[in-house]
Amino acid sequence: MGTEAVAARIVSRLNPEQARAVTTTEGPLLILAGAGSGKTRVLAHRVAYLVGVKGVRPWQILAVTFTNKAAAEMRSRILDLVGEGGREVAMGTFHSLCARVLRRDGAALGIDPRFAIYDTDDQATVMKQVLRELDMAGTGEMRPAAVLG
Repeated sequence: MGTEAVAARIVSRLNPEQARAVTTTEGPLLILAGAGSGKTRVLAHRVAYLVGVKGVRPWQILAVTFTNKAAAEMRSRILDLVGEGGREVAMGTFHSLCARVLRRDGAALGIDPRFAIYDTDDQATVMKQVLRELDMAGTGEMRPAAVLG
């Protein structure tokens, strides 16, 4: 299949705005749109366009989203569109990609690669344990949420 046919297949199910975002390949592109507007679809199709039409190597692409749900959806769509080569695309959430970089290169900054990231629930659990150990758990003003701010 020639590049024109590949390009047509990739953009065929996109609206004109989405197709323009997918086929704009010079320089970086920031996609800002509301929920349910097709941002993840555009990112996945843009990756497919870059790989299938422009000949960009998958490992040269960084695709970033904000949520785990969008990252999983993006990964699935890229694999559907690009095939196994899609596994070589660096993709994930801002948090997961930054954590990956810190685990790989953080030692140069004195960061232990085994560091842990605590979400809100993890923080509350640890704070409850600390307050219990300090015998401050029942003091009212020392609620985990109050201490954590």
